[in-house]
Amino acid sequence: MDKISVVIPSYNSRATIGACVQSVIDTGYRPLEVVVVDDASSDETPDIVEALGAEHPGIVRLERLERNGGPSRARNHGARAATGRYYFFLDSDTAMEPDALDNFVRRIAEADTVSGLYHWEPLNDGPGPRYKAMLNYHMFSRQGVFEYEVFNGAVGGMRAETFDASGGYDEDLAWGMDYENEEFGHRLEGDHRMVLDPAIAVRHAFPGLGAMSRGYFSRVALWMEMFMRRRRFEAGPASGRTGLATVAAPAALATVPLVSIHPAAVLVPLGLLALYLAGYGGFFAFVASRRPSFLPLAVALNVYFSTVIAAGAAWGALRVLAGRARIEERSVTPPR
Repeated sequence: MDKISVVIPSYNSRATIGACVQSVIDTGYRPLEVVVVDDASSDETPDIVEALGAEHPGIVRLERLERNGGPSRARNHGARAATGRYYFFLDSDTAMEPDALDNFVRRIAEADTVSGLYHWEPLNDGPGPRYKAMLNYHMFSRQGVFEYEVFNGAVGGMRAETFDASGGYDEDLAWGMDYENEEFGHRLEGDHRMVLDPAIAVRHAFPGLGAMSRGYFSRVALWMEMFMRRRRFEAGPASGRTGLATVAAPAALATVPLVSIHPAAVLVPLGLLALYLAGYGGFFAFVASRRPSFLPLAVALNVYFSTVIAAGAAWGALRVLAGRARIEERSVTPPR
């Protein structure tokens, strides 16, 4: 079997890093190395990793950065330190499913990069994490294995030569933009076959409702900037059908007052509601099949987040029209 180097960028992740690294070891895949890149943490993260390294010599290794530079820099550093034929990137707030690496090796034989997804059961409890985990899993798994334009650095891998030839992640992206995976994928997609395989799964610790709302708004604004530059949606949740359904939810609520002007105007919110259900009906059926008691709250959260997403999309479009877009296209065509 070919050696896999699992690269984990980590910053102040004492609450999750131990379980994350242990979950990789527990997959049983060998030969294996786990390279944890500590991004200048101020907590006990390095001590936890060093203890795991002593317990698993030759497998777990700590790389320490003197200053915090964000996930792109940490992933690039980890890749330079890795020795495996394959690099598999994993976030520190995740835990691998036992068959994730075996499934990755099978799939990479027919692709250049392979991304996975978040399991429908989150690592942490609460309505926000539960909703986000179930939505992500349903949206990304419903197509089976599919061509994917984004490389998912939270759970995804590629051949070492593919990463090295590409130049890796763009370290010039401003910290906190959370755009590095999209940018990296867009550079790779022209000359590489990139797929997402739902069989490669990790459980993820999601943020609370407030942080999740800010994340949705910011990321969708960036996606809208990308769409207005590239004139097409990526595969997966950000498809045209789902995007229209998301906008339809707040639009349906906003057009209800039209009924007071003319009874026939009821067709407008009803039509928008039908569009919304066409996009999210499958998700609601998925929730009902896995956790029926959660369905009412899932519907309410979906309407709420649809409103947040619509606002983020509008903000991103306004930024492009005003000439204040935060992203720039970087054209790099890596050799095969």
